[in-house]
Amino acid sequence: PLEGFLFPDTYDFDRKSTSAQLVQNQLGEFTSKWSELNLSYAKSKNLTPYDVLTIASMVEGEAQVPSERPLVAAVIYNRLHAHMPLGIDATLRYGLHVPPTESLTQSELHNPTPYNTRMHDGLPPTPINNPGMASLQAAAHPAHVDYLYFVRKPDHRHHYFTASYQDFLQ
Repeated sequence: PLEGFLFPDTYDFDRKSTSAQLVQNQLGEFTSKWSELNLSYAKSKNLTPYDVLTIASMVEGEAQVPSERPLVAAVIYNRLHAHMPLGIDATLRYGLHVPPTESLTQSELHNPTPYNTRMHDGLPPTPINNPGMASLQAAAHPAHVDYLYFVRKPDHRHHYFTASYQDFLQ
């Protein structure tokens, strides 16, 4: 599958352009941008390049505020290190085709899809979207914080981050 490898950007085409040309341009741009990443930190954490791409796709799906991308990535790294379920709603939405404008139901939260990172430890089987450069950078270089939890604030854009489960519940 091409999910994760089609770099999101603005591309110039005319009426004669084909979808195959668009895909080629997106793949070429992905290759160019990917080559700029330093993956040494991720490698030191025993993560593969594909793992970094998958993490970047989750960051892209969760973070709307640019400054929060490295924090979301840090939570993912920290939860992986602690062998905790990731609990990323964006992965479940992807697996069940639930748009971000709809709330997840209790039955959806318990659906055993491989993309349910509340139920299954580790990363989902594939990227869940096509991350941009900011998410790729965040996945390669997460913030150095001890956060394990985040929850969306009432403004539906920002997140509250914490290392404390009790704090998270409140």
